Amino acid sequence: MKKKLLFVILLLLLSLVLMACTQNDAEEDETDDPENEVEEPAENEDSSEEEIPTLDEEQAKEVLHDYRDGFMSVIENTEDDGALADYESKEALKEEFMNVMSEDLADSFVSHYFEEDNGKVYVVPTEAPVWFEEDSDFSLEQVNDLEYEVTQEQSNELIGNIRMTYVITSTEDSWIVNEVRSEDLNGENSENGQDGDQASDENNTDNNTETDTGEITEITAEDLVREHLNISQNSDIHVVMDHKNEDGNFVVQVYELVSNGETSHTATIGWYIVDQDDGTVEEMM
Repeated sequence: MKKKLLFVILLLLLSLVLMACTQNDAEEDETDDPENEVEEPAENEDSSEEEIPTLDEEQAKEVLHDYRDGFMSVIENTEDDGALADYESKEALKEEFMNVMSEDLADSFVSHYFEEDNGKVYVVPTEAPVWFEEDSDFSLEQVNDLEYEVTQEQSNELIGNIRMTYVITSTEDSWIVNEVRSEDLNGENSENGQDGDQASDENNTDNNTETDTGEITEITAEDLVREHLNISQNSDIHVVMDHKNEDGNFVVQVYELVSNGETSHTATIGWYIVDQDDGTVEEMM
């Protein structure tokens, strides 16, 4: 009897051991089963996506303001002989311009407006670029995620009636002017040189009329500076209206061409501000 009881107890113990092993194996299988694995969400999945920059009208105006000032601050800082004060090569000047404009546009500016001679860089006497007018109407259009176009119509006696397009693109850390385009809105009326001359004569007539009525125009501003400095119309000294400052007053450059062998460069005599309201002339300091 005791043997039977002992045998039953052993069977029960063996059954319990087998059941325990079977349960452990099942738990291990569930743990190893990839279908039962819970995928953890990728950390910072959203942060890995690059944020697309946007440009509003105020930012566009600021970009175009820096674009103009980047150029003007260079040409207004010259030595007595007309050489740029802070740049000894076109390459250095190009690198400076690339802070506010594309490499292609910087190349165009450097080749068109400057010349290098004997380790110095001089300003070439020519018309200034057509700058964006901050106080005038304009439109801002998004071309793609990284490019916008600012369009503005401008009209005066020097440039005529044109539509300017300033292309602004995003770089790694800033917005720059990538390209500048202009469209002559009166092109259909100027099919030959005679028509252009006639239009020029009409503009001159209009300018004279504006002067007679007391309105200060760009040509009037140049004449006022000539009168202020006693410079005759036949003088070799050039008096050229360059741009308007933030107050709307005329900024006029006075310079002369200095021959240096087969080349020549500009020697700036001074910069003058003509008040748009009363025509008073003051030298820029």
